[in-house]
Amino acid sequence: MKKAFTLIELLVVIAIIAILAAILFPVFAQAKFAAKKTASISGLKQMALGLQMYSNDSDDVAVPDYGYVDPSTGDGNLYHYNNTWVGRTYPYVKNKAIYFDKAFSEISNYDALYQDPYYASLNYSWAWIPSFSLNVDGYSHSYTGAGYCGEAGGSGNYRSLTSFDDPAQRLAVTPTRYGSIANWSWLRFQAVDASWPTFDEYVDTFSWYQLVSDARKQYNTRFIGAYADGHAAKFGPEKFVKYYALSPSQTEANTRADWCTQMQKRDLFKFWGDAYVD
Repeated sequence: MKKAFTLIELLVVIAIIAILAAILFPVFAQAKFAAKKTASISGLKQMALGLQMYSNDSDDVAVPDYGYVDPSTGDGNLYHYNNTWVGRTYPYVKNKAIYFDKAFSEISNYDALYQDPYYASLNYSWAWIPSFSLNVDGYSHSYTGAGYCGEAGGSGNYRSLTSFDDPAQRLAVTPTRYGSIANWSWLRFQAVDASWPTFDEYVDTFSWYQLVSDARKQYNTRFIGAYADGHAAKFGPEKFVKYYALSPSQTEANTRADWCTQMQKRDLFKFWGDAYVD
């Protein structure tokens, strides 16, 4: 006659299974996230190639970030068109999904309009809300007027890719997070603001300052980006001039003048670009 398991033996087996599950499930989750991040880096490389191919076909000019209204359609809503930098580079990559970060949730319907939860009157086509965003003032075009750090001011024109002193260091595209929106973000970020975030808080609204740094919700302290020379790589928190609301003693810049000092001292304009220099 076979001996049955005792209750104590069953409880021991169950306990061992629970312990193994507690050990292995986080490992599986980390492996799954690592795979998603690898897919995102691959997508960034494709986007970087698309940016370069667009510029090659446009006399070396960087892709325009914003869209425009086509009067022939009868729709006067700018945000319903797909002619942003996303739509302009899409013919070169032919994959809408790569504009959405795999380490984040993704949209599923590219024909729908997406309501902005923070601005009730606004809704957007897919090409306005990628979770990979373009460095508008550091890559795409310069700003006019006097700069924050004494610059005379740029022309406001779209940049030539040959204008970058070191394109391998110039950030072109990176993941962003728009408030608490679950599966999309905004098409562009302003480097002049994104480089100076509050680094110990997240925001639940739109913020030019937090778009890039709030991606640490998924990436912690190792961000990913596509660069002006076409490669994709990780970068860390050392690329930010950080402000701390909860731990002010760690703050690196309290004022824009402090920010200028840090950007110049640490040579960060090579990474972010100078908004007021062509």
